[in-house]
Amino acid sequence: MPEVVTTPPAPAPAALRATMTAGFRLDLVRDLFAPDNPVLADAWGPARRLLVVHDEVAAPGGDPLIGYLRVAQDRGELDDFHVVDAQAGAADVGHRRAGVDACGYVVEAAVKAQLGRRDAVVAFGGERTGRLVAVAAASFRRHTAAVRVHRDLAAVVGCLRDGLRATLPEEGITALARRTHVIVDEDGVLTHPVEPAALLALAALDRRLLDRLGRADPDTCQRDALTAVLRLCRRFRPGHPAWRIGEALLPLAPAALTGPQRRAWSVLTAARVAHRLGRLPAAAVHALDGVAEKLAVQRAEAVVDASTARRWVANAPSGDGPVTLMLPTPDGGGEPVTVDRAVLARVLSAGPDRPGPPGPPTGPARRRVARADGPTTPTPRRGAGTVRGTQLRVDVPATFPVRLVDDVLAPATAALTDLLPERCQVLAVVDPYAPDQVDRVQRLLAGYRDRGYLARFTVLPVVATEHTKNLTQVTTVLRVAEGLGLGADDRVLVVGGGTLMDVVGYAAYLYRGQTPYIRIPTTLVGMVDAGVGLKVGVNLNGHKNLLGAYHPPLACLCDPAFLRTLAPAELRCGLAEVIKMAVVCDAELFDLVERHHGDVLAAHDTPQVREIIDRATRAMLRELSANPVEEDLRRLPDFGHEFGHALESMSGYRLRHGEAVAIGMALSSHLALRTGHLGRVDLDRLLTLLRRTGLALWNPVCDPAVLWDRLHGEVMPHKAGRLHLVVPRRIGVGDFIDSIDEISAHLVAEACAELAALARPPVR
Repeated sequence: MPEVVTTPPAPAPAALRATMTAGFRLDLVRDLFAPDNPVLADAWGPARRLLVVHDEVAAPGGDPLIGYLRVAQDRGELDDFHVVDAQAGAADVGHRRAGVDACGYVVEAAVKAQLGRRDAVVAFGGERTGRLVAVAAASFRRHTAAVRVHRDLAAVVGCLRDGLRATLPEEGITALARRTHVIVDEDGVLTHPVEPAALLALAALDRRLLDRLGRADPDTCQRDALTAVLRLCRRFRPGHPAWRIGEALLPLAPAALTGPQRRAWSVLTAARVAHRLGRLPAAAVHALDGVAEKLAVQRAEAVVDASTARRWVANAPSGDGPVTLMLPTPDGGGEPVTVDRAVLARVLSAGPDRPGPPGPPTGPARRRVARADGPTTPTPRRGAGTVRGTQLRVDVPATFPVRLVDDVLAPATAALTDLLPERCQVLAVVDPYAPDQVDRVQRLLAGYRDRGYLARFTVLPVVATEHTKNLTQVTTVLRVAEGLGLGADDRVLVVGGGTLMDVVGYAAYLYRGQTPYIRIPTTLVGMVDAGVGLKVGVNLNGHKNLLGAYHPPLACLCDPAFLRTLAPAELRCGLAEVIKMAVVCDAELFDLVERHHGDVLAAHDTPQVREIIDRATRAMLRELSANPVEEDLRRLPDFGHEFGHALESMSGYRLRHGEAVAIGMALSSHLALRTGHLGRVDLDRLLTLLRRTGLALWNPVCDPAVLWDRLHGEVMPHKAGRLHLVVPRRIGVGDFIDSIDEISAHLVAEACAELAALARPPVR
């Protein structure tokens, strides 16, 4: 019989397959600051240190939160807390800190307060302070718990408008807050001055509150407003578009109006637009107008001059198609309405209409009127300390493919065809490390444009180094994206190494347009490490990656041809990241690198080199898929990085990332030998491979005393007070030194001394 030859199945396409979970919790609490009320202490959970950011809204007559925290500290429920003013530092710059600069200020305060990975930031104040803290906490160490304590209705409505995404609307910044906990001090809301814009926004959504406001003194309706909040939360999840009625019209509000007045104007204008489109009866508009008059909202006519309306409609999002607005509905609530641009321009600029008197009430309002002509019965006062609220949990997909492709920048390539929506706009951020790199990307995108895959593109050259990987570069990318008006159907393309991918990935995370981004790594480090994970981030005041997020790209496209463009030092850095994964995850990969590292260093595109890249990538993806957002702080991919990050900053970033990681692996492995985790044969095998690839085992910046301090001051706070130092058990199997008590300053000094001796040339 003929021999049957079985072809092995092709390996499954590489991909990071993961899901992140985001949650929102809203609690309305009476007697919030009573010493025996556990709501706040439960909210900060396992945190031992807190940073409190407050403003003038927090406590005009004193700060009850501080008293509560002092009691908690006396009880041993807290180790320490620090308090800062949300506007601190404004005098230094002459104006309010804005955008990412303001977030940076909160993060700097968190560093000074020595907040660790499991500690928390508490916002106590108005809407902007709550949002600022939520965005900053979402970025500090890539995620730090945040608790928002509010005692004004505007801030409560703002939280529900944002939902899972904390937003700084004036700066165009948004951030996915993986755990949003909003605590409303009901006593504070009930004594806070009435906020007309917030009441009007709720009344536009809730007919029962609208009826109540029409028949009672607004000063007596704060409790009804909070009840309406919970009622609406049962209809619309936090972050639902219905909470944003009229928001798209805010840019059209008369410039003379204040912020709250502009929001009230936009709600009233949305109601008028809905009426003019035949979607809202005159009675509902009349009722809202009546409430606005009772609330003494300074109003301008809900009409826009024709030229302004045409200009705004022409520039509204959604390309050249119709415009979608969130408008109020007759039964309460909101719905998206798609309107032709020409029709919308006419509706906005139509003369002021005068809706007639309201018709007979319907639903609950009809029943109340039948019983009495006076004010409806207010919501009864609840018992002290009672909590009422709502919760939401959402799974956020974080899956993306990692593709090994050829000639990804060739004008005729098809590598991007399934990633570009038809007629989209592309912003390409490019590292111009090669003289023709920008031109190559321009020719690539011109080819896609000529074939109809995109409408237009912009190429932004950015030189990213560890010195410049900061908020300034993030702001540059954000401003360009904002200026182009990028939206969810557009794309950001990043072509560069791991440093640039960090900057652009973090900018994409913060950008309110929520534009997906695509990675094309041009370095070996990018292909096997930075390009295939979720982590993005930037440095702040000498602290490596202190600000960042977990933000997946749409795809990562790896082209081995880029290896030919790299300097030998960059190739060695990439090999360090490959060796890292081989030592703790894949013994066969280690064997491959031992045999074929010369081909990698020579930038040869051989099957063995491709296998090295593929195996290293898949090893990383396996580890990340099991623990995508570092809920488990024991991470094998951190091998070499605990010391490596410290060495980078100690050298003033003269040491490249891969060079520092190589020394970090040598130090950690030597400690593994001394603590009985690793045998001498495997240690020597690792050190030999590092030396054969040209990676140093030691550097003069290796001061053991400083390294010991960095373990305590940087590594352990990042790992919730534990060490979790990654070490090899044997080649291909990783382990951990979990407690700092397992090692000592003396062992670190011994490791540095032995590696320094190995680094010295032999005596002749």
